[in-house]
Amino acid sequence: MTNIPGIRVVLDKPFGAVMVFAVLLTLFGAITDGIRLLSTYGGMGNDDIMRLLTVRDWIAGQGWYDVMQYRLLPPDGVELHWSRYIDVGIAVIIVPLSWFFPMETAEMLAATIWPTLILILTILAIGFGTRRIFGKSAACFAVMCVALWPLTASLHNSAGDLDHHNVQLLMMVLLSFAVIWPSRPMAAGIVGGVAASFSLAIGLESLPFIVGAGITLLMRALFLATPVSQKLLTVFCVSLGVASVVFWLGQTPPVRWTQTVCDQLGLPTLSLVAMAIVGCLVPFAAARWLQAPLSKLAVTVFLIIVGLALAWPMLSVCLAGPYGELPVALQETISSGITEALPGLVYAKANLVAALIFTLPVFVALFGGFWLWVSTRQGHSQTAYRNQALGLLLILGALGTAMIFVQMRTVIMVASVAPIVGGVLAAYFLDGYLKNRDLTKGLMAIAIAAIITSPTMIIGPLAPILEPDDGTPKHSDANCRSFSSMRTLNEVPPSVILTHLNFGPTLIWATHHAGLSAPYHRSAEALGNGVFPFGLVEAEMVAYLRDVGATHLLLCEGYNYAGDFADDLASGGQSDWLRPVPVTGEGQLLFAVLPE
Repeated sequence: MTNIPGIRVVLDKPFGAVMVFAVLLTLFGAITDGIRLLSTYGGMGNDDIMRLLTVRDWIAGQGWYDVMQYRLLPPDGVELHWSRYIDVGIAVIIVPLSWFFPMETAEMLAATIWPTLILILTILAIGFGTRRIFGKSAACFAVMCVALWPLTASLHNSAGDLDHHNVQLLMMVLLSFAVIWPSRPMAAGIVGGVAASFSLAIGLESLPFIVGAGITLLMRALFLATPVSQKLLTVFCVSLGVASVVFWLGQTPPVRWTQTVCDQLGLPTLSLVAMAIVGCLVPFAAARWLQAPLSKLAVTVFLIIVGLALAWPMLSVCLAGPYGELPVALQETISSGITEALPGLVYAKANLVAALIFTLPVFVALFGGFWLWVSTRQGHSQTAYRNQALGLLLILGALGTAMIFVQMRTVIMVASVAPIVGGVLAAYFLDGYLKNRDLTKGLMAIAIAAIITSPTMIIGPLAPILEPDDGTPKHSDANCRSFSSMRTLNEVPPSVILTHLNFGPTLIWATHHAGLSAPYHRSAEALGNGVFPFGLVEAEMVAYLRDVGATHLLLCEGYNYAGDFADDLASGGQSDWLRPVPVTGEGQLLFAVLPE
C-alpha cells in the first residue's frame, strides 16, 4: 500500500500534505458557504453586516475619518468606533470585482474571500512557526487543530465574517511566535511590535493579551537573560511604541488628537504603551547600576506605578468600560442579552455544549502542556529551548484562560496558543509510540488529537444529555432576516423604520430604508430604540414611536417580544394608530405609524 503514489507523498512529506489538506478544506468550506451567502448574510452578526455597510459607504465616497452610519437615526447618524484599516482590505477585493460583477455579487464574493484569506494566513503562520520551533509532527497537529476546531475555523473565519476578530487572532498568533522565536530578535521584535499595535488599532479587546506578551518578554529578558532575549524586548518595545503612534495618527482626525477615547486606540491606550516601554527599557539602560534581575524588576514596577499615577486623571475615565455612560437599564440589557459577553461560567450554564466545544481543547492543551513542560525540563539544548518556548506559551495561555472567566468571547485570546501547545503535546505522545511502540502513548496521541481538532465529534453525541430539551418553543427570526424577505420591504417607499435591536443593520444592508435601532454603545438612543419600545404597553409604545420619529414599525411574525402588546401584534393583532402595510416578504409585519 505504501507504494501508492498519494500515500507515499503523504508519508514522505507529511507536513506539506497536511498544509495542503488544511488549505483545501478551508477553500471547500468557503465555497460551500459562499454559494448561499447572499441568502444567509442577513442572519450574520450585526458587526459583520455593519462592516460591509461601512466599506460600501467608503467606496461610495464617505471620508476616511468619517465613520458615521448616516442611515441610522437620520439625519445625524450614529458614530462607530471601528478602524478603517480593515475596510481597506475588504475594499481592495470589492472594487476590482465590481468591474466584472454587479456590486451586490462583488460584496458577497469579497465577504467570502476576506475571512478565507485571513484563515489561510493563520494556518500558514501556525504551521510554519510551529515547525520552526517544535518540529514537523507538532506542526501537523497544530495545523489540523486550526483547520477543524470550530473556534478557529468557523466562529470568526467563515464566509461572511467581516468583523475584526479574525484579524486580531492572526495578530495574536504572530505576537505569540515573536515571544518564543529562538533567533533573529530584530525581525521577531518588529513583527511582534507591529502585530500588537495593529491589533490595538483595530480593537482594544486584545489589550490584556498584549500586556501578557509584554510581561512574558520582560520575564524572559530578566530571568532567561541572553543577548537575544534582551534585544528582542528592546526591539519589541520600540516597534510597539512607534507603530502604535503611526496607526493612531492614521485613523484619528487631527481635531481629535487631544480627545480622551476609551473604546479605541487613543491617548489612554498610548499612555499605557508609553509607561510600559519606559518601565521595561529603563532598567536595562541602567544595567550598570542594576545588575540583579529582581532589582530591575523592582524598578520596572516602580516606574509603571509612577506612570499610572501621572496618567490616572485620564485613565480613570475609562474604568467603567465602553458601556459606562449608558443608562443602567441598557447596561443590564447588554450584560444579560449579549451571550458572548457573559462570564465563562455563566455562559456555560446557558450554552454548555458550545462552551465545551470552545474550551475543551484549551484545557486539555494547557493542562497537558504544563505536565509536559514539567516532565521535560531536563534535556539536551534543543529540547531545553523547546521546553522554554512551551513554558512561555503556557503563560500566555493561562492569561487567556483567566480572561474567559471575565467574558466568554475572550476565548479567542487563548485560541492563538492552544493549537500550538496541543500540537506539541500530541506530537510528544506520537513520537513516544513511534520510538518504542508504546501502545499507551499511541492511544494518548489519538485521544489528544481528537480532542484538539474535533471536540464537536466528542461533545455532539452528548448534547441531548448536557442540554436536554425542556419543551419550551424556540422561535427564530432567521426567515425575517433573510435577504429575500427583507428585500420585499423595498416595495414600500423609503421610510424611517423602527425595528428590534438585531434588525437594524440588516434593514439598512438589504433595503433602501433608514433605521432607528442598532447595538452600538456610542448611541444610547439607537440601543434603547431596539429594546425599550418592545416591552411597553400600547399607550406608551405609540408615544415612544412618535417621539423618535418612526414612520413605520417592523415586527417578525410569530416572534416572542418582551411586552404583551408587541407580542400580540406579532401574532396578528391590530391597533387603531397602526396601519398594516402589505409586503410579500415571508414573516414581515410592517405597520405605518399614523399621525395623531
